[in-house]
Amino acid sequence: MVFRNHFHVIIAFIFISLPFSSIALHVVTPIKEFKILPSTDPSSSHFNSINIKGHYSTKTNSNGCFNKIYAFGDSYTDTGNAQLLDSSKNLKKGQEKPNNGWLLIDFVRDALNISSLPPYKSVNANFSSGVNFAMAGATVFTEEFLSQHKINSTLMWKDGYHSFQTQIEWYNKFVSDIACKGENNESCKAYMENSLFWVGEIGIDDYVRALRSKVSLRWIKDMAMAHTSRLLATLLGSGAKYIVVEGLPPLGCYPFAKSSRHFVKDDMNCNAKINRVTKAHNHDLQDMLEGFRRRKGANVSISYADYFDAYKVITGNLNKFGFEDAFKACCGHHRNKILNFSFKILCGMSGAETCPDPDSYIHWDGIHLTEAMYRQLSEFFLHGNFCKPSFIHLIRVKKGLLRA
Repeated sequence: MVFRNHFHVIIAFIFISLPFSSIALHVVTPIKEFKILPSTDPSSSHFNSINIKGHYSTKTNSNGCFNKIYAFGDSYTDTGNAQLLDSSKNLKKGQEKPNNGWLLIDFVRDALNISSLPPYKSVNANFSSGVNFAMAGATVFTEEFLSQHKINSTLMWKDGYHSFQTQIEWYNKFVSDIACKGENNESCKAYMENSLFWVGEIGIDDYVRALRSKVSLRWIKDMAMAHTSRLLATLLGSGAKYIVVEGLPPLGCYPFAKSSRHFVKDDMNCNAKINRVTKAHNHDLQDMLEGFRRRKGANVSISYADYFDAYKVITGNLNKFGFEDAFKACCGHHRNKILNFSFKILCGMSGAETCPDPDSYIHWDGIHLTEAMYRQLSEFFLHGNFCKPSFIHLIRVKKGLLRA
């Protein structure tokens, strides 16, 4: 087996989907009382750590706990697959990600002292530290469905079709041909169980594309859940024991969602309909994860990363975290001066302009977040209690200090 004696594995997944106006609302637990404390971590730049009563955990040493990461998701997690496959209209030559720097998975990797996480499509890459299977523009739609329902908006991606099923196929091929080559099933599972699996957003591109179509958002949510369940079943079946799955942020607060001329506002001054979809998606996702926990028992540790509440706390305390604007995109077109976003002229296209200080912005291009926002979110997920159970709990389980 390749790398067997010296490395453990981490697998990351990211999911994003939006619920529908017809969905019953899920009541989200209110943010508890909190106070902001200045950061004492020199690596946090001008950003501050937040101490939220009931939501904060003391930092624990995770260095060396995992030596490999396997990541899955869309453009929020992709560190180069789309660029290597020439799937983007807007990425400049050599640019791997649709933002101004690191993504959340980069901060996760760095916190675990892992030097690199190469995309799966890299040529002659060294996969000793794990693999990133995420693909920007990945969709829960089938190619036939896109054509049948005339969903022609590809956003900043080219016409090439990449389903989330592709990532499952890539992963299975990697396990059989590289990670566990020549090993029997039980030996392979024993090897893979030392890895961390990080799951990013699934479905966000589909929600955005469908906004101006007649496609049911409920149908998209159900498809996103089906893809998520299939992916988790694949990972657990291959031996995965330590998994983090991201929920969706309040997508109704993103510039693309607020660019509609007429929409009902919620308590966050955001698109209420889309945020209802986000909450419904997150509710169903948490129910699904609990189902996997019950079936697997103490043999696995599956954490839910609460993107919605983390985002809400940050945008509700902009100055405390070094941000100036909760809704405006750094890179975009000034046609909409409030949001700096237009579906017709996206970041990277002719006519789009970039702000001088991206670190003061939450949104990069109206669809993706800035490196500064991902940095703060990583603090919340890795060192706070915005993962449920907390990431610190997962680390202690891995070290044998707690039961899952």
